[in-house]
Amino acid sequence: MIKLAVFLYSMGPGGAERVVSNLLTGLAKEYEVHLILMSDVISYEIPPQVKIHLIENSNPYESGIKKIFRLFFTLPKLALKYKKLCESLSIDRHFVLMNRPCYIALMARIFGLKRRMVISERSCPSIIYGKKISGRANKFLIKLLYNRADLILANANGNARDLVENFGCDEKKVRVLYNAVDLKSIKELENEPFSEDFKPFFINIGRLDSGKNQAMLIKIISNLDDPRATLAILGKGNLDKELQNLIDELKLNDRVRLLGAQKNPFKFIKNASCLVCASRFEGFSNVLLEGLVCEKFIISTDHQSGARELLGDDEFGVLVGVDDEKSMQEAMQKALDDEKLREKYEKKAYNRIKNFDKTEITRQLIEYLEGRDDK
Repeated sequence: MIKLAVFLYSMGPGGAERVVSNLLTGLAKEYEVHLILMSDVISYEIPPQVKIHLIENSNPYESGIKKIFRLFFTLPKLALKYKKLCESLSIDRHFVLMNRPCYIALMARIFGLKRRMVISERSCPSIIYGKKISGRANKFLIKLLYNRADLILANANGNARDLVENFGCDEKKVRVLYNAVDLKSIKELENEPFSEDFKPFFINIGRLDSGKNQAMLIKIISNLDDPRATLAILGKGNLDKELQNLIDELKLNDRVRLLGAQKNPFKFIKNASCLVCASRFEGFSNVLLEGLVCEKFIISTDHQSGARELLGDDEFGVLVGVDDEKSMQEAMQKALDDEKLREKYEKKAYNRIKNFDKTEITRQLIEYLEGRDDK
């Protein structure tokens, strides 16, 4: 059986990790899968036949600048360690996700690691990596290393264009592989009993950080001055205290709740009337995909990248400008007032999402891993 290494930072509660969890069962039917991690944080179920290996056990919650400095000092060592592990396991194919694992695996190629390597870029690098030291370091490493991969998978067309136009990635090597969702599992989980005492009209899901821009949504709830306008925010992050202080300051504790990370976010989506996304940027939003699976009316910023690609020109959801508080408020008021509009979008949602099912995305990934779709 062909041996596949799936290498990413951890299996913690993030978007890339969720995508991998959706792909592993299908991959394990075709390959002997070895899951290689840099942290022992595991938040998703791993198929029993998948073997897990750690090349280090670092802290996934340390700051970005600490991560990049430590990576520069340890990159050659970790690359050699990855090479040695893969050679001892007789790995035939490599599927690598997230920036640091990509740098390590591609450096291992410089050190002589063989076999086909497919990497997956999960973001729009020009946007996510700024002018700080860590951002400049990541941009440098992308330009230096990414073309050493056999294939570079972006999860949205905008991200693919960014890699080619701004980072010199070989256009012949770049493809788009969308995020995978587990339709069957989500449809089961969304119908679990909902016993919460707070059933919001609007729901937002994501890390509590400035990129997700939940503060704008909280201010809009205050501006709406409508008792129907209630909001639940699911997620953890470094802005939890700041956001709670804003809720307290605006006297919104009866209308806005921070509910933390939830094991089953889908029943929360199902029991809300509208999913709102205020993100300033995304790689390709799993939450928007999941909102469509749950057949919800969606209002989202037209962020880079993927929102317009997924929702069309207001075809499957309503798009507003990034940081455009006025337009977002108008859209949210319309959602409150126009039940027929919500129903129109709910009826179209599930048909849009069918092509993102994990079975189809796994099939496409296997084509790429086997080099059957080379240009």
